[in-house]
Amino acid sequence: MKIERTEIFGYMAGLRGMRNAGESWAKSDSYSCSTQRVVDIYAPELIIIGPNDLKLACKLIKAGYFDDSAAEANRGENKFLRFIEIWVDFVLSLAIWAELDTYCVGKVRNSCSTMYKLGTRDLTPDDFQDRRIAPEWLVHLNEMCAKYRSTQGAEHVQILHDLKMDLPSGYLLRSTYHCSYETVLKMYFERRNHRMKEWSGKGGICEWIASLPYMEQFIEAAETRTG
Repeated sequence: MKIERTEIFGYMAGLRGMRNAGESWAKSDSYSCSTQRVVDIYAPELIIIGPNDLKLACKLIKAGYFDDSAAEANRGENKFLRFIEIWVDFVLSLAIWAELDTYCVGKVRNSCSTMYKLGTRDLTPDDFQDRRIAPEWLVHLNEMCAKYRSTQGAEHVQILHDLKMDLPSGYLLRSTYHCSYETVLKMYFERRNHRMKEWSGKGGICEWIASLPYMEQFIEAAETRTG
């Protein structure tokens, strides 16, 4: 699996909007710096969240969750997180995509196409998570790929269908994924102790979420029960 090209935007709009209810814009102390790349994260607006705004943001996040697991949003106080948007390229197995796609609120996904590209070349072990593919099954898949390239019409379509059905769940698919801080915060709490290493292991999705700017403070706030 790979997690690449993370881009984030919307901090200033989110922080401005969170103060609308109390009309407390004058208390805002955050500011945007020049565009900058931080490690592997590109932020078109490099935001410095001031202590006043960070305190309010964490207060609203706490109020938006109802229990210690912080797995489910209870009220709308933390909705400012929806303004902070993330774009990222995930290369994940079909098995993990099936789980990730359960997070469908405010999410957009553009995938590489198995409909148009599968079968146009031979597959290799690198096309599968941890290179796990039985040699005989790889031979079988590539025989189908060869038939796909040499046929036309109805037979061509049928071979593609059969090829898609025979793909192991470890087949890696690249997609550009778009969601919000609210979505990934929910994702983090529901998956951080998941049995699949792609979620909870080193280099996994939850580790990536925790590395996002200010996410460490937001996670800590969501973990604090407000009663």
